[in-house]
Amino acid sequence: MARKMLKDGEAPAVADADGGGGEGSYDYDLFVIGAGSGGVRGSRTAAGFGAKVAICELPFHPISSEWLGGHGGTCVIRGCVPKKILVYGASFRGEFDDAKQFGWEINGDINYNWKKLLENKTQEIVRLNGVYKRILGGSGVTMIEGAGSIVDAHTVEVTQPDGSKQRHTTKHILIATGSRATLVDIPGKELAITSDEALSLEELPKRAVILGGGYGSRFI
Repeated sequence: MARKMLKDGEAPAVADADGGGGEGSYDYDLFVIGAGSGGVRGSRTAAGFGAKVAICELPFHPISSEWLGGHGGTCVIRGCVPKKILVYGASFRGEFDDAKQFGWEINGDINYNWKKLLENKTQEIVRLNGVYKRILGGSGVTMIEGAGSIVDAHTVEVTQPDGSKQRHTTKHILIATGSRATLVDIPGKELAITSDEALSLEELPKRAVILGGGYGSRFI
């Protein structure tokens, strides 16, 4: 889209600071809602071609909600990355057992500290959240914290964490909000958790039943 804007000569003039431009005058060439994989890539690419770009994202939290998210999206914060860290940590149990067959003598019990693994997992996704923010900043993308909603074809309203609202005008809007895990509406659903919570359990469960065989089930 950024390439087309510049090749066709239709990149608009930027509006004044008050954001009240008329026809063809906007605060941004592109406003992106959501800083997951798609939003980050789209905003960086557009900025690389010279477009003036802004992106809004919810405050960081390992468990997503209507008002919590984070730069990096599902894969980085509550999907692929934390899943791989937990799976990698769990795999050492088998390594210790196999080592005995190759001459390693392990005396005493091998203690497992679930809370320590969970802390390290959280530290890593916090670090990656910061990495994505630095990447966006280094690409010249304006970052705005809050929940974005579309007012009209050229206006996005961002509700900030303190409840205040700001409106931004833009030539183009890219919706990159992704999706969020939800509970099936069945009796007893209040006793269940989603993959978000499963990756942040304070205690390691002895047993678990997974409803559904989609991609999200692989996180568990």
